[in-house]
Amino acid sequence: MTHQSKIIDEIEQSLSPDGRIDTSLSVVFLKGQRAYKIKREMKNNFLDYSTLQKRKALCEREFHINRKNSPELYRTVNFAYRDEAGAIKIWGGGACPLSTPEEYLLEMNRFNEDLLLSKLAEKGLLTEALCCSAAGKIADMHNTAILVAPGDYAKKFLKVVNIINEQFRDSARGIVPEEALRMVPRKLLAAFERCRKVLAARSAAGFIRECHGDLHLGNICFFNAAPCVFDAVEFNTEFTHIDTLYDLSFLIMDLHHYGLFQMADKVSGSYLDATQTDKKDYLAVMPLYLGLRSIIRCSISAAGSRENTSEDSAARLKQDAVNYLQETLGFLS
Repeated sequence: MTHQSKIIDEIEQSLSPDGRIDTSLSVVFLKGQRAYKIKREMKNNFLDYSTLQKRKALCEREFHINRKNSPELYRTVNFAYRDEAGAIKIWGGGACPLSTPEEYLLEMNRFNEDLLLSKLAEKGLLTEALCCSAAGKIADMHNTAILVAPGDYAKKFLKVVNIINEQFRDSARGIVPEEALRMVPRKLLAAFERCRKVLAARSAAGFIRECHGDLHLGNICFFNAAPCVFDAVEFNTEFTHIDTLYDLSFLIMDLHHYGLFQMADKVSGSYLDATQTDKKDYLAVMPLYLGLRSIIRCSISAAGSRENTSEDSAARLKQDAVNYLQETLGFLS
């Protein structure tokens, strides 16, 4: 057991939570009306949570980014420490203990998971009014987001396309038809070339901003009857210093995935009006952006199907990968 694993176990004992959520990047403890998120000690080619100080800095960055978007959800950054008897305690304000912090926790207000837009979509309960309300929230976020000086954004974004293509070929090999491993990258690169000038123009017009980076239905909920966006990417600006329409595209792709095509059109129309975005730009870049978002999901599902030890889960994830592949080809046709 690693040192952090031991600390996380002790934090769990100290909190006595009524729920726990484990992801590849974090552990979240649910306790009453609160949620406490801990970053896993890890490092890969796109994030670095390998030291306590780095986790502290990124916990604080995550708090500040997300509190700006949804102050109703984000409360503070806490830390775990040892008392005089050596037991783990959670500091949440007041006189700061003299002990050295053992781990950092992002504290949030807990929300009803049934009110996630993804859950509502799965149950057929997602309405046009709810979606347009969320679109308004996203438009406000983008209208007030910090402008980024991206240099040659089209050239930079081509690197993104190439990375996603490479990930697809590596992850989906043996899961999807071999021809798709050649066809999809060709189609994505062709879609990029068709909108290269539009990407450059949008960059010059100030549409490259500090965005959310992971704006899918599962990261939007209703809390106190208002849409709240959470879990913005804090660990790598390559994911967030992007075209606002690329940020929006994850949400639109998700709506298409659930077969909510008319709702996707309503959401995009509402967003375009609220941000004064040219519809010609939207129509030009969306085949590329939706194709990229969908093939990322395909790659994730394909990798999951290979790694999953449950035959049923592996089969379901393989089917998800095939479905996302077909959706990608539809976006790029």
